[in-house]
Amino acid sequence: MNRENIQHTLNVIYEQVFNEGRADLYPNLVAGPYIQHNPLVPDGLDGVMGFLKQVGRVRNEVKRIAIDGDLAFVHVRYLDLFGHETAGVDIFRFDAKGKIVEHWDVLQPVPAEAKNPNTMF
Repeated sequence: MNRENIQHTLNVIYEQVFNEGRADLYPNLVAGPYIQHNPLVPDGLDGVMGFLKQVGRVRNEVKRIAIDGDLAFVHVRYLDLFGHETAGVDIFRFDAKGKIVEHWDVLQPVPAEAKNPNTMF
């Protein structure tokens, strides 16, 4: 597996699929069976495509990417996910051909005020 291929796939997801609303590009990035760990999204390509069509364009800023073997970890600022600014970490597992086969995410709304001067990003 090639780090550049993983990086390219992640760039397509966050820039084109999310920022530009190009859900039609996602099927080319996935291999089956696609395992989904977000409890709001069914397993399989149809499940994730239904979710992407529901949310439409999702403006975001990728803050950090870490790649470890077949896993990629992406720290993301979603500017308006379901009506809220949201901090997220997406975790993707890739197959030997660089296709996504599994996805996890952790999402937290960004509060209006913080008890420290640090940001979530």
